[in-house]
Amino acid sequence: MRLNIVKRTVMATALAVATAVAGVAGQAQAFSFGQNDLVLAIYGNNTEALVNLGNYNTLLASNASTSFNLSAELTAASVGTNPVKYTIFGWDVSLPNGQLHAASAFAPGSIPNSGLNLTNQFNPSVNMSFLPAFTGNTIAKADPGSFTQNLNVAGDGRLGSAWTVAMEGTLDSVLNIMRGNVETNSFTQVGRVLLAADGQLTIGNPGPAAVPLPAGVVLFGTGLIALIGIARRSFNQKAA
Repeated sequence: MRLNIVKRTVMATALAVATAVAGVAGQAQAFSFGQNDLVLAIYGNNTEALVNLGNYNTLLASNASTSFNLSAELTAASVGTNPVKYTIFGWDVSLPNGQLHAASAFAPGSIPNSGLNLTNQFNPSVNMSFLPAFTGNTIAKADPGSFTQNLNVAGDGRLGSAWTVAMEGTLDSVLNIMRGNVETNSFTQVGRVLLAADGQLTIGNPGPAAVPLPAGVVLFGTGLIALIGIARRSFNQKAA
């Protein structure tokens, strides 16, 4: 019943939003999103950035890769003392009880299925998409239309406790994009996304490869392992 109501109201809401956007001709384009859209959220400080990246069928098609220059949005969201985080989210009704998208630094195999409640992300996402559009791609954290006020109220990145791990990441970290089935509380990986520190966003399927560790970190780890081996041999010799 819930999804039938959603399906009946989506068309009317989309028409209302389109009319509102058309009414501000000559002004900056207003942010809005609906079903099938993927939205980028950049947050952590008092100003957040929300960017409608477009239709997930296009962005996550096999071998697709799309880049965006979001340096202005990242700069606005970086004002403050907290580290910037980012994620991807979206919803649609292509499955009987709904489907959603989210992104996490965790690999799929590290996300337990037990305890998932994807309805907790789906319903707030639908409600958020029905809120009035706002000018530009930035919004105050305290605004009712922000990412924090709708999907990250607890501040733990679990999107309303829909997920068992944080569905977010930091700059220069590749996130795995998951597609979740609300009815079965199951998910599959459908792509990757990377928001670099210079504001360049790359999204696709399979998407950007994981960022390798810097050489200095690798050398440090190798040296540390060697020191542990030396210490262990010394301990064994003394024990003997």
